[in-house]
Parts: sequence; C-alpha cells; structure tokens
Amino acid sequence: MFGHRRAKTIQFEQADKKRGAALTAFDRIQHVAVTSSNQEQLLEICDTIISGRAVLASFDKVSAAEANYMLSFISGVVYALGGENFKMDNKLFLFGRKEVFDDGSLYQYVEENKA
Repeated sequence: MFGHRRAKTIQFEQADKKRGAALTAFDRIQHVAVTSSNQEQLLEICDTIISGRAVLASFDKVSAAEANYMLSFISGVVYALGGENFKMDNKLFLFGRKEVFDDGSLYQYVEENKA
C-alpha cells in the first residue's frame, strides 16, 4: 500500500469581490528583477512591501555587493513591519509584511519551493 501525504488545508480569507474568486497573497505577489542598486528601484520594492503586497525579488543582474546592500535595507524595512523574508534560491528572496502571510498561501509557496 502506498502512503499518501495529506496536504495542509489552508483557508483563504481575502476575496476579489468583482470576480467572486479567492484572491490570495500569493496571487497578489509582485515579481521584481533587480537590475541595478539605484535608490529608485530600492524604494519601489520597499513601498510595495509597505503597501501590503509580498515581493519576490531576483538579484541575478547585480553584483554581490549591490545585492547585499539592497538586502540589508529591505530586510530592515521588513523587520520594522514585523514581517518575514525567505531565501528561496541563491539570489531569489521573498519579502512581506506580517499580514501578507496570514492566509497561508505564501508559507505554502515557501514550503513547496525550498532551495
């Protein structure tokens, strides 16, 4: 007999009222390919997190020093909001304020995509 792993049950609380469909934090995630360490892009990422959306940021196109500077800054913003950040891959990170993790969809994404 083959064992079946039970999937975690996650209830999604947020709904898109126009379409009547469930809209999770994962559905609202902002994907960012960081291309430079300029102040404008850094603040854009932070503003997105502050506004209540999670950010999945790829730092493939910048040097290690630039990525470390940006990661430190963004992590400070996330910490101030009581949020969380996850290293998904060598240069791929997920950031979000505390509330975006409440529905469980981002935790599920992290578990399914651990590096």
